[in-house]
Amino acid sequence: MRWFRSIVEGAGLNRFGQHQVLVAVSLIALLVGWLVGLSFQVAVLGFFVGLGAFALQIEMISGFSKKRRRDLAKIWPEVLDSIHSALASGMSLIESFDDLALHGPVRLRPRFANLSRRLDAGWEMEQALMELKAELGEVHADRLCEVLVLVSATGSEALLSTLRKQSIGLRRDIAQTAQIESKQSWVLGTAKIAVGAPWVVVALLASRVENAATYNTSSGALVLSLGFVLSFFAYRLVHVLGALPPEPRVFAS
Repeated sequence: MRWFRSIVEGAGLNRFGQHQVLVAVSLIALLVGWLVGLSFQVAVLGFFVGLGAFALQIEMISGFSKKRRRDLAKIWPEVLDSIHSALASGMSLIESFDDLALHGPVRLRPRFANLSRRLDAGWEMEQALMELKAELGEVHADRLCEVLVLVSATGSEALLSTLRKQSIGLRRDIAQTAQIESKQSWVLGTAKIAVGAPWVVVALLASRVENAATYNTSSGALVLSLGFVLSFFAYRLVHVLGALPPEPRVFAS
């Protein structure tokens, strides 16, 4: 469940809770499977379409999580530079959060505004930063929050240089990752469409009464089962061979 929690946080759905998201996805998959089985009068087809709908929703959440994390990573150097500038000018860490809530990247202003409100309400720095880390669900935010927790607890004269190095390294990583993803994204998309295409054909065939009757036999169910196993294997193969390994969230909550 750690992987699922990570993509839920990455997609910005942490406010709903991972268990609620999983229940919602499961209910939608059951509804889709039931409707397909009822429409085509093929229970086995409805079952496998329901499983496919479940996998598709997880894929959509995962894809949205990756896109959101990429978008956050692109603006994260601005956050690092803002905190660096604020601290270098003599402002406190809490004042730098207030400045980000007012003048930081528009997309992140509400997050830092919430952080400032929690600190004003008496939250401990570590507790407030851990909440921010869960809300953002992004590896670079994890690193910054852990550094700031350590600094707030022990103090560090190397914070400014650490922020500067992190900002430079992050910009370099973003540029390299963008080049790689632009070359492989269309290949992965085509491969995933190819995996789902046979099931569209099966649905069209099942719309005829005689074909539906065939699929309702034990032989028809066996064919659909083998097709689903092969589709699942091909789908996993696409992910294993084609997907870029995500940077692990070592400091995830």
